[in-house]
Amino acid sequence: MKKFVAVFCLLVCAATLQAKPNPADYNIKLHITSTQLAPNPYVLNDSSFPILIADAVLNGKKVKLAGNMLLPHGIHIIKPPFMILSPGDYQVQIKEDDSEKDGSIIRQKYELLLPNGDTWECSIIGVSE
Repeated sequence: MKKFVAVFCLLVCAATLQAKPNPADYNIKLHITSTQLAPNPYVLNDSSFPILIADAVLNGKKVKLAGNMLLPHGIHIIKPPFMILSPGDYQVQIKEDDSEKDGSIIRQKYELLLPNGDTWECSIIGVSE
């Protein structure tokens, strides 16, 4: 029983001590022009779980990004206060690229590096001129 408790404690500690991302891996520049919180279309009748929408310029294209809201210190609970990205320049890396299937950049997944070392996972949900 003591071994089980010791192994369990090690696993919990390892899960909570995630390695900080390497800034050199985030080699794509992104400029955020505006952000907003919007109702999450996947959670019906619940305004307490918004989604973060960002208008940005990525590789010279105006895109709309969406992802789960940012919470302080990486806490993933459904309670305020929510943090919104400030407009400005950020570094991103591509996490998943489905554009080879149909040639569209919609649904490409990115990970944005925040100034405090945290990350925000988002997807392209729109493109404009």
